[in-house]
Amino acid sequence: MTGDLKIAFDAHGPELRRYLRYRLRDSHMASDLVQDTFLRVIERPETRVDDVRAYLYTIARNLLLNHKKQEARRRTDSVPHEWLGDIAADAPTPEDAADARLQLERLQRFISELPARTQQIFVLNRVDGLTQSEVARALSISESSVQKHLAMAIQHVTQRLRTR
Repeated sequence: MTGDLKIAFDAHGPELRRYLRYRLRDSHMASDLVQDTFLRVIERPETRVDDVRAYLYTIARNLLLNHKKQEARRRTDSVPHEWLGDIAADAPTPEDAADARLQLERLQRFISELPARTQQIFVLNRVDGLTQSEVARALSISESSVQKHLAMAIQHVTQRLRTR
């Protein structure tokens, strides 16, 4: 194909440039990509091509896609410094922390109202994250017993939360 490169460039170069300029909205970059397209053809002189125009468009489209991907990676949107103050902090506000502490104290109080064994099962399951079968094995009791204690604990805590 390299022997006919000048003919291909004259025949398809302007058309490729229009195609790329339309998609990029940048005539300088379109011209660069057209040159890169023909450089790719020169780099692969052994490639047998049946349809030169289709081959050139395939290379140009791939270069265009690569260019857009690179642009997206490079793009950083700048924002005014005033906007950075609106970004929420990772730490809770003092009010939220105090509210969470009060809710935790309430929950602990409700749990302390339960029988000792039910408290133990509730804490192992809900706080320590053990499954019901793991709790049953740890305490040498049946899984159905664990389920009953958990049901009682959840019912009690839910009821107490409703009676604020």
